[in-house]
Amino acid sequence: MSHKLFTPEFGPLAGVRVVFSGIEIAGPFSAQMMAEWGAEVIWIENVAYTDTIRVQPNYPELSRRNLHALSLNIFKDEGREAFLKLMETTDIFIEASKGPAFARRGITDELLWERNPKLVIAHLSGFGQYGTDEYTNLAAYNTIAQAFSGYLLQNGDIDQPASAFPYAADYFSGLTVTSSALAAFHKAKETGVGESIDVAMYEVMLRMGQYFMMDYFNGGQMAPRQYKGRDPYYAGCGLYKCEDGYIVMEMVGVTQIEELFKDIGLGHLLGTEAVPEGTQLIHRIECPHGQEIEDALDRYLNSRSVAQVRERFAELKIACAKVLGAEDLEENPQYQARESITQWQTLKGESCKGPNVMPKFKNNPCKIWRGMPGHGMDTAAILSEIGYSDEAIEQLAEKGLAKVSEK
Repeated sequence: MSHKLFTPEFGPLAGVRVVFSGIEIAGPFSAQMMAEWGAEVIWIENVAYTDTIRVQPNYPELSRRNLHALSLNIFKDEGREAFLKLMETTDIFIEASKGPAFARRGITDELLWERNPKLVIAHLSGFGQYGTDEYTNLAAYNTIAQAFSGYLLQNGDIDQPASAFPYAADYFSGLTVTSSALAAFHKAKETGVGESIDVAMYEVMLRMGQYFMMDYFNGGQMAPRQYKGRDPYYAGCGLYKCEDGYIVMEMVGVTQIEELFKDIGLGHLLGTEAVPEGTQLIHRIECPHGQEIEDALDRYLNSRSVAQVRERFAELKIACAKVLGAEDLEENPQYQARESITQWQTLKGESCKGPNVMPKFKNNPCKIWRGMPGHGMDTAAILSEIGYSDEAIEQLAEKGLAKVSEK
């Protein structure tokens, strides 16, 4: 048999090899971004069962594009040896599991560094690689990380907290893995010494909720949750209803406040103790007319179309945007101009539509070159590249330690 692993050369990460072991969203999202930026990314899946993301109808084609699929039991002796050989050729290894699961099963950082001293290892878990027995080894998902970090309690409305969807903790954690792994990779290239990164999802979300947390840690006061989808503190900031849809706005700036107050019939408050000259933001709770201002904005906006409001706010230089639904995106001229939504071919030859690669790199443009690979589709090519003969690959497959597939 002839096996050859092919990755086109493009993007700022061309020539970088990334391997990841993880299911669903958080860890894979990090690796997917690197694959879209030009890295050669190998996705390790269990031999007996696939990544649970494969049961989703459409999302996998986005979240696993540009990847190579390796199906290998890395915790059994012969499979582990193949994995360690792969690590010798790898720049960044990402694993997402419950706490120090890899170390418990014998795959420690030190073992990996014996094979590749420059390897960057990124561990992603709900509660980190160390801590208390009560938490460290627990499973975690998006809502668990949001709840444990204090982030969830800050979201929702004044009557009830709510988690941020879809799966904010997974995506923020994935971005954290991406940035930290690339920072460590930069240092490893300079020093020849690898790094081990410990990303705890709850700590990521603790930082995402840091804005209001600082008031609590340094004064004991926590911001209330949103009022009707609006900023907990500031009037004229957040979600408002127009005749034919919703907008979000930010009433920020001296001139903006002065001119808008005249429009909404509250010009008499300008220059008073409630709205002193030079006011740039109005604290809805502390201002004695806070509710009156919100009611006046509601009356003004409820009686106008989104287009009318956007036109007037553009004149006043007030930041404002229509709240877009999925049906609005493809027709939006900004989306079209930047090709924010794109199409690509699946490996089954079908057309798939979804978000394009982001961000945009001017000198090293990125691209989508491959749809989601099948389970074990690249196993033979990957093992062949690291020195396994066809016979040795077949033996691993016969022992149930690898899955080799053409699809």
